[in-house]
Amino acid sequence: MPAETPADLLAAFLAAVNARDLDAAIELWREDAVIVQPDGQPLRGRDAVAGALRALIDGGVELQTEVASIIEAGDVALVSGTLTLGISNGGGPDGRFTNRSSSVVIYKRGVDGWRIALDAPWGLPQA
Repeated sequence: MPAETPADLLAAFLAAVNARDLDAAIELWREDAVIVQPDGQPLRGRDAVAGALRALIDGGVELQTEVASIIEAGDVALVSGTLTLGISNGGGPDGRFTNRSSSVVIYKRGVDGWRIALDAPWGLPQA
């Protein structure tokens, strides 16, 4: 089902990843999507993004976001906030590993609704 708003897209993506549904999660990305890795290198295309998402899902990751802003300009939306990645068997004192990072995501609306175009889940790379 196509996302009708950027907020709907974000909710659908979080729900798919947290439900361990890779097919539903990757369907929310554009074919030419890019995800920026922690070292600043881009992964280009839906297949590459699927590999990154598969690693998260297979690792038992749970995602949460705190949205700071959603700014729309026509068929493009900029979403910024904080991403919290949690792993239940992460080896921390309570058996859990948690990582928080600034997140910047660009969504694009097409005839099939809103989709993720570019995601920098660990923030923008530094020069």
